[in-house]
Amino acid sequence: MRRILSITFASLLAITLTGAWRPSQPRLQFTHSELVRSGRLMILPLSAGDLNSLLPDEDGRRLYISMKDYLLSASLDDVTQPHRKIYWPASPERIQDCLMAGKDPQLECANFLRVLEPYNQTHLYACGTGAFNPRCAYIPTRLFLMAEDQTLQHEQTESGKGKCPYDPHQKTATAIIDGELYAGITSDFMSRDSAFFRSLGERHVIRTEQYEPTWLQEAEFVRVAMMKESDNEEDDKVYLFFTERAQEAEGPAGKVLYARVARVCKNDIGGQRSLVNKWSTFQKARMICSVPRPDGLQTHFDQLQDIFIHHGKDERNPLIYGLFTTTSDVLNGSAVCVYRMQDIIRAFKGNFYHREGPQYKWAEFTGRVPYPRPGTCPSSTYGSFRSTREYPDDVIFFSRTHPLLQEVVRPVDSRPLLIRVGVDYKLTRIVVDRVEAVDGQYDVLFIGTDSGLVLKSIHLPKEQGQSQEVTLEQLQVFKHKSPVTALTLSKKKWLFVGSAEGVSQLALYQCDLYGQVCAECCLARDPYCNWDGHACSPYMPVARRRNTRHVGDYRNPLTECVRQGAGLEVQSEEKEIVVAVGNSTYLECLPNSHHAKVTWFKQIGENSLEQYEVTSRDQLVVIDRGILIPRAELNHGGIYHCQLEEHGFRWTAVTIRLSVWSPSRHTIADSTQPRHQEVMSLIHHRDLEHYCKELGKQRHEHKKTREKEQAQERKRGDRQKHGGERGEKERGRGRKNRSKMGSSASRFPRSA
Repeated sequence: MRRILSITFASLLAITLTGAWRPSQPRLQFTHSELVRSGRLMILPLSAGDLNSLLPDEDGRRLYISMKDYLLSASLDDVTQPHRKIYWPASPERIQDCLMAGKDPQLECANFLRVLEPYNQTHLYACGTGAFNPRCAYIPTRLFLMAEDQTLQHEQTESGKGKCPYDPHQKTATAIIDGELYAGITSDFMSRDSAFFRSLGERHVIRTEQYEPTWLQEAEFVRVAMMKESDNEEDDKVYLFFTERAQEAEGPAGKVLYARVARVCKNDIGGQRSLVNKWSTFQKARMICSVPRPDGLQTHFDQLQDIFIHHGKDERNPLIYGLFTTTSDVLNGSAVCVYRMQDIIRAFKGNFYHREGPQYKWAEFTGRVPYPRPGTCPSSTYGSFRSTREYPDDVIFFSRTHPLLQEVVRPVDSRPLLIRVGVDYKLTRIVVDRVEAVDGQYDVLFIGTDSGLVLKSIHLPKEQGQSQEVTLEQLQVFKHKSPVTALTLSKKKWLFVGSAEGVSQLALYQCDLYGQVCAECCLARDPYCNWDGHACSPYMPVARRRNTRHVGDYRNPLTECVRQGAGLEVQSEEKEIVVAVGNSTYLECLPNSHHAKVTWFKQIGENSLEQYEVTSRDQLVVIDRGILIPRAELNHGGIYHCQLEEHGFRWTAVTIRLSVWSPSRHTIADSTQPRHQEVMSLIHHRDLEHYCKELGKQRHEHKKTREKEQAQERKRGDRQKHGGERGEKERGRGRKNRSKMGSSASRFPRSA
């Protein structure tokens, strides 16, 4: 009964959140075939599958790819060019042992490369699972040039214990810092020992306390990175981001997962009598990514999937972008939260958390904290200690028994930057590109999903200091919708995406797709693009030309484009349709932008400029992308205008002249029809002469009306171009082939 109530509550919660957090609809959507045809997407198909990581080498212009049994080197400029590869299989003996242990021959008993790091300018350092016998090797990059295909022998490798997991399904995070490998892995055959190691280099191998759940318990590691805390390098710390089973939250409901950030001092060498060759500065804190609900509770995204660290001008205060998913089987959701480094540091200066009292419950530690404060690095900044082995025994003991901080790390604005709930995919990977746009700097987010999509999003400032996420594009970069397992950026504005299908190389922008006039270019809100006076083109910060600003939160496209002297007219598409009385037809309007609102209008008469809004009624249904007429009648004939509105800017996208032909009356209602072959298929031969006379008469009248409309349009355009912005009068009047801004619109493309 309790389980049924729990599921029912979770289901209601999912419905509530789906309604409250409607995902930002991508403005533009591109299929895989459209991206290939446009030349924006290049593909390197790979049959081995299990692609784990992508490592760009900007100096050598190479892209290194790690996967099952292979290490590849492809061109960083064009992945479709011939690539080189190194074959690195597990030894036959180890494969046989793996099979005897009952492991899967395809998914486990092979060499799955899980570590790929740049060691220096000439070598890579790579590790693989080796059929549950991890091995590592220094790979000279020139090896790829010696022959088209190379094989790495077992004698050329070394033990990977403490550097690489045994099980390829376990998540791993690694980084080489000053010639030493920092690795968050599960270090035993049964994947029970979650540990954080430092190896290589001249110092002794050091790790977390073994089988100590208060340190790490069933951890899934995501990212390792070094951060500078002061000008003194002795204060440098190495941070570890991961998800683990949270002891302090467990209860009758069972296992609970929390996202964590932990850190150690880079110069930590362990204790003298306790924690020998173990981290003596290891501490961890919880990372919160949640949204407050109306009832005052929080909905948490606790499963950390990826971390991207963006270093700005201040090297000591980067922004940390975290990608999270929900742990619930009912609520399928993902979110991106952004954290400031100073907030993380503040959490590590807070109170400690421990178990106390007869009930052995978790509570804040209120006793005396020894000196120097546990977690402090030995340096001249904070004292006279030269190494962690000089720390007093009480400091080492406290560090061993109190690794958890009570303070939590909250995101900027205390809420996610981006949320996806109620969609048929989850977010998997994230990278961020800081763009110098014509109106300032923007962080552009590229997010991979488990359905082969890449989302391109930006966040814009709103009132009261908050921000709004806007998804500019949704790109299907893999034909068979394989989950994105790796993302990386190159300095030449390429995004490389990895999955089981291979590697896709995607251009970050294609400005000419946004339209042929200034307003359309500005409405796209793409920081990479701007209107240069002639076309929508990539923004060049050093170019000396007239650049129109994007639409900021205090401007709109019409005003800004008029100020620059740019054209305002948007060319509309014209169609003519003939249908017989009683038959069905469909008037289609497909705007490129999914952010545009579609409204249909119909002219009152052939010679009238008056229009009225078309709404659903008998035998006429207005839907999202058109008008469906199940059974045409004579009064359905006429001229229809599909008007689009986006952030207050209105323009006519399609004009359709619908002709309804009646055999009994031998007439076509409300329109001329120049396509004789279509008409003759509807007309009996005995009616042809009468029809042709009627057609010629209607064409003559229509030509006179069009000339009158065009003359009036030129007069209005001249007044508007010279600054005479006229308030909108009757809605729907004179929308033939022109654009106009509603005076009541208060939203602008770069505003909230």
